[in-house]
Amino acid sequence: MTSYTGMRLIVYGTILAILGALSVLLSGYGYQWGWWSFGFGFSIIPWGTGAAVLGGIISSIGFFRIPDRTKNQTIVGAIGIGLALIALANIGYWYMEVQKGYPPIHDITTDIQDPPQFKAIVPLRADAPNPSEYIRDNGTPESQRSFYGEIEPIIVNMPYEEAFERALKAVNELSWTLVDENKEEGRIEAYEKLAWYGFIDDVVIRVDTTETGVEIDIRSKSRIGRGDLGVNAKRIRAYKKAFNN
Repeated sequence: MTSYTGMRLIVYGTILAILGALSVLLSGYGYQWGWWSFGFGFSIIPWGTGAAVLGGIISSIGFFRIPDRTKNQTIVGAIGIGLALIALANIGYWYMEVQKGYPPIHDITTDIQDPPQFKAIVPLRADAPNPSEYIRDNGTPESQRSFYGEIEPIIVNMPYEEAFERALKAVNELSWTLVDENKEEGRIEAYEKLAWYGFIDDVVIRVDTTETGVEIDIRSKSRIGRGDLGVNAKRIRAYKKAFNN
């Protein structure tokens, strides 16, 4: 009897965990595919996460009620428990991210005084809630200086042509979608589409000569959302790493 009850708990708990995990996954892709609004999709996440955790708990109770588990019972139970642990890890990750206190900004640049300007990407942002222009009167420059003080240009001592090609190569290595490259203007534009919700962030790179070499400035801006949880700053750091490797 104990084994029968335990197996039922394993099966039902694992099914609940799977459904919860799938609902969290589909919350973003459903929005991206036009099934529902962003608000509705986002509201699914806590319910799906809770279902996955609860399913894992139920599955683990059944798992430990069966002293001599079969291979199939072990696999099914492990799936339910594993999904619950993944859900808990995801909660922990986002909790830690929120605790970092990211400022509510979504436009990061290595040159606050004279940020690179979008040109080819402007038409692609026609319907975006966030304009392509760099807005100064909303506290963005001050917030970036305070929180992302280490975001600085790339300065190299090499010929302009070599620096531009290297800057373009770094974009390709990061698998961004290239929109435009103009060596005469020293401008490269691209965007990155995030997988889950399909959010698109745009990047413009400016390559310019200086008295001592070449300066590469990068600007990354989200099309939607007030804050970005540090995504644009991380993108600039990733680009600088790709350029220097």
